Amino acid sequence: GKQAPFETRVEMCNLLIKNVPKVTVSEVERICFEKAAAGLNEEQKSKVRVGTADILAMLTTNEPNVEFTWALGADTFLDLASGKWRRTDEVFELVGHRMVVFKRLFEGTDLGKGKINDGKNYEQDHDKLLRESAEKWSKLDEDGNPTIRIVSIPSLTDASSSTVRKTSDEIKLRELLTDDVLSFVKEKKMYSFSDSNI
Repeated sequence: GKQAPFETRVEMCNLLIKNVPKVTVSEVERICFEKAAAGLNEEQKSKVRVGTADILAMLTTNEPNVEFTWALGADTFLDLASGKWRRTDEVFELVGHRMVVFKRLFEGTDLGKGKINDGKNYEQDHDKLLRESAEKWSKLDEDGNPTIRIVSIPSLTDASSSTVRKTSDEIKLRELLTDDVLSFVKEKKMYSFSDSNI
């Protein structure tokens, strides 16, 4: 499914974290776009694309004394590490190769049960690829530890934005979204609830 507009994603994030202390939603993506699009006409603005490297470059320029660490999911990390992103090398450099990669939970899913990937143990293959990619891109910090850490959190589910965008199964969505976010998605007729999917 198609990604929602920036303002809508910010609104959903605000709904998601409204009861989480000390957490705020950043609009750095909007600020970066506005800087890139300054002085352009509407047609030119429509062609401006702001990517992760642009955002990280702005953050590191604005906060030169901060050592940023990027937290991301395993699938996103694997896409980045395999060069599927524009400016892959620059993304790693901008965060000093400091990343925390959250492993996806496979237990109880079709992937974990070996029903996908011709019955091979997908989880083992995925973990091996994740380790190899982290080793390839990691540097050593001042204490001699790898700068890319893979973290496994038992409470982390197999949720993915793709799953959320594709399903209208409210039972599944209630496992993946807060009630406020699910109500918002339905009210705005987003993703699988859009009029084009009815």
